[in-house]
Amino acid sequence: MSHKIWVTGDAVVDLIPDGENHYLRCAGGAPANVAVGVARLESESAFIGRVGKDPLGLFMQETLNAENVDISHMILDPQHRTSTVVVGLDNGERSFTFMVNPSADQFLQTSDLPPFQSGEWLHCCSIALINNPSREATFEAIRRIKVAGGFFSFDPNLRESLWSSLEEMKTVVMEAVALADVLKFSEEELTLLTNTNSLEKAFEKITAVYPEKLIIVTLGKEGALYHLAGKKM
Repeated sequence: MSHKIWVTGDAVVDLIPDGENHYLRCAGGAPANVAVGVARLESESAFIGRVGKDPLGLFMQETLNAENVDISHMILDPQHRTSTVVVGLDNGERSFTFMVNPSADQFLQTSDLPPFQSGEWLHCCSIALINNPSREATFEAIRRIKVAGGFFSFDPNLRESLWSSLEEMKTVVMEAVALADVLKFSEEELTLLTNTNSLEKAFEKITAVYPEKLIIVTLGKEGALYHLAGKKM
């Protein structure tokens, strides 16, 4: 049995303001951050995805490799560019401007997927589900790891501006929610996806529908809520 944690989705170059007319180039993207976090905890970590065959894509490959993330399934796409995001920090709140759309990560193919083994985990976020072929490949990866005896972890990490409509986003994201063994939401994401107007109502609704799942809701400086096997904290 393997304990490898696979992460699929977007590996992003964040451009972060550093004084007037100057930006820092930083490796980012929620899935890539998870892959690095897993590796730093000395667990076996691997990334599945596409970046452009360009200087930024090479930078992302080199960065993850230096962090001991397995990049053997991180493909350099010669036809599409690496996802690049300008991060705004006005009033201490982050904002994101996506400079490349569609970016290379949206062109993941089912042929890019590795063989999965029993006991392994797959983690992804909803950006991988926005467009085909990435959407089809990601759902196929979920299916394959489940068939192999593995598990699926999902963090919606919603970016509504990248979707064609709010309703499509909700429908597709909730398909992934139904398949997950572990779910992580922000308070805003959970109330939006459950069509409720309070955290209490949203948490009750999602845990009633999925009592068997580990569900975590992050609350910023207030900590987090979680539900597991009927227990809530």
